[in-house]
Amino acid sequence: VCNGLFKEDDFLPLDPTQELIFPPELILKDNENKMELVFRGERIIWFSPASFQELLQLKVQYPKAPLVVGNTAVGLDMKFRGVFHPIIISPTRIVELHLVTETDTGITLGAASSLTALQDTLNNAVSRLPEEKTKLYRALLQQLQTLGGAQIRNTASLGGNIISRSPTSDLNPVMAAGGCILNLASKDGTRQVPLDESFFAATGTSFPKPEEVLVSVHLPYSKKGDHVLAIRQAQRHENALPIVVAGMKVQFEENTDVIKNLCIFYGGVGATTVCAKETSQRLVGKHWNEDMLGEACKLILDEIHLNPSVPGGMAEYKRTLTISFFFKLYLEVLQALNQLDPNNPDISAVKKFDSTSSKHLQTYQNVPKDQPDRDPVGRPIVHRSGIKQATGEAIYTDDMPAVDGELYLRLVTSTRAHAKIVSMDFSEALAQPGVFGVVTADDFLGTNEMTLEDGEVPMLASGKVLCVGQLICAVLANTPDQAKNGAAKVNIVYENLEPVILTIEEAINHNSFFKPQRQLEVGNVEEAFQTADQVHEGEVFIAGQEHFYMETQSIRAVPKEDGEMDVYLGTQDPTHTQGLISATLNIPAHKIACHVKRVGGAFGGKASKAGILAAITAVAAHKTKRAVRCVLERGDDMLITGGRHPNLGKYKVGFMNDGRVTALDVSYFNNGGSTLDYSILVVELTLLGMDSGYKIPNLRCKGTACKTNLPSNTAFRGFGYPQAGFVTETWMSEVAIKTGLPPEKV
Repeated sequence: VCNGLFKEDDFLPLDPTQELIFPPELILKDNENKMELVFRGERIIWFSPASFQELLQLKVQYPKAPLVVGNTAVGLDMKFRGVFHPIIISPTRIVELHLVTETDTGITLGAASSLTALQDTLNNAVSRLPEEKTKLYRALLQQLQTLGGAQIRNTASLGGNIISRSPTSDLNPVMAAGGCILNLASKDGTRQVPLDESFFAATGTSFPKPEEVLVSVHLPYSKKGDHVLAIRQAQRHENALPIVVAGMKVQFEENTDVIKNLCIFYGGVGATTVCAKETSQRLVGKHWNEDMLGEACKLILDEIHLNPSVPGGMAEYKRTLTISFFFKLYLEVLQALNQLDPNNPDISAVKKFDSTSSKHLQTYQNVPKDQPDRDPVGRPIVHRSGIKQATGEAIYTDDMPAVDGELYLRLVTSTRAHAKIVSMDFSEALAQPGVFGVVTADDFLGTNEMTLEDGEVPMLASGKVLCVGQLICAVLANTPDQAKNGAAKVNIVYENLEPVILTIEEAINHNSFFKPQRQLEVGNVEEAFQTADQVHEGEVFIAGQEHFYMETQSIRAVPKEDGEMDVYLGTQDPTHTQGLISATLNIPAHKIACHVKRVGGAFGGKASKAGILAAITAVAAHKTKRAVRCVLERGDDMLITGGRHPNLGKYKVGFMNDGRVTALDVSYFNNGGSTLDYSILVVELTLLGMDSGYKIPNLRCKGTACKTNLPSNTAFRGFGYPQAGFVTETWMSEVAIKTGLPPEKV
């Protein structure tokens, strides 16, 4: 048996004597007098004060300036939510914000302490203090284990986590339930503020005051009889924001099960952390039993209001989680009080989740010694560029070095679902630093349309937009950030049009379909329905899916002599891309060279959309006579390119009582978006694959692509088969339920 996937001799041995050491002269300089650092950019000034007093003075001068330690919150707001801060203050060098002190009442950590430092401090306390004093610390450690990854915990700060008041914070509900105290300071003095419902309710107000700084956080010791629970539910156990998170603490009267004090905080159910204060107050004095549990669940459902617009959606699921979390607290406390029956059917709820990493080992048989090296059969062949990709040495489009004068292209997309473009004003965009120019539909020397079965679709909109995210124009600049700033300043005036069709149901009501519709039929369906023992009708919806390939759409166009053009990109169809660029530039296709080193992940997402983006980039390069690079950010990529087609299946199935399906009439509606793309092909393959592995003697199936005001959905691995199979297995399961038979017997 051979376990080796590579030869160790191919790599240099590790030499510990060659490890880099931190330069001693820098260590000595760290103890010298520090000075305030100031960096001034085109739009932002960045301050790094050297002392606590300098920090307080800066907050007086710039009260609206955020304090940035790890940049895991402010950075996201600025990059993805359009928030702009002209002044940023970095307090990372302030010693007072990193201090850790221990008193008789608890541990106080500096607000700039990283979450890793918090984790280390709590682990140290748990290892040497009595368990009854560290209930809160253990709950926080449980949350820290699944909060982001090591890199996030190494950079994100404790204070930033609190001040952001994020509704999905894993720590805030637990710290609030545990009675933590915030220590604030300003030029006018210091004060202490409890981390409670009043603090979270002040989101968006001047609390804390703009000139105040969060200096430290006091984490109190737990008291005898305290029970603290931290719990979260997320789509993944780690590296995922919680759907709902909760922190709960209950205290009992001494030597009883009578509730003395109760704190319940939830995250993910509102705009910030929410306290179930009325529920907690009304349960004080109750015995910890099933009667109390039933009353608590009713009170929580009445107090925690969840409307459909709650951040993250899933309102009904979140309502269920709020009482499920309290139920888990109820069971854990019963177990701590030795009152939990070992035969209780719900005892699994208090068992610890096994997060042991799975291990994988592939084994291979050794090939015969006389097998030629050129013969791959039986050998563990590594992907040709696998090692380069694993080490980061593989070259993708955006890894290519820029040439002199290379420009960066940023696309401007529609913000309306269905509207007429009244006017476009580029004056403010062109006035931005570094902006070189713009590209519009008027710059296409050839055609601006891509021909589809239902007609021609413009690559850059000019008179009308059909969806949010439709491409309108592009801004060229010397750097990606300058291009982004310029694109944000393009002023487009719209006139809304009706109707706006977003869902399959709305498309059906408006008779908004792409042509042609497809249909397959075999046998006599109507007669078979007449003779069937039972007939059942229903419908099922399957949502779409995002490709989420590793490399976003990336194109680099380099103009050459005599109208030639070199285009570097990841695409599944370089021939289509070449033809599209040829048509837009009105030059022969043989002058366009498309280079595809590696696709960078695609799954169908780089079949047609890559060609459109490449054509726009090529037009920009031809216009400016410079190399142009277009690399979509993930959010823009997901907005523009579409994904798997959502599908609605409406079915009528006839069957015998012994489970034999004798007749089926099913209609499939997929959401094609605003243009046809591959929607008809997806419809055709849905119909061809809808019977799966079953033989249905009398069958009629129809397929329709719906025209809506969404970005066009496109090719996606499976091409309609997953949607068809899902619908088929749905009605098969319902036939099994109706006949009382196992699904495999139907």
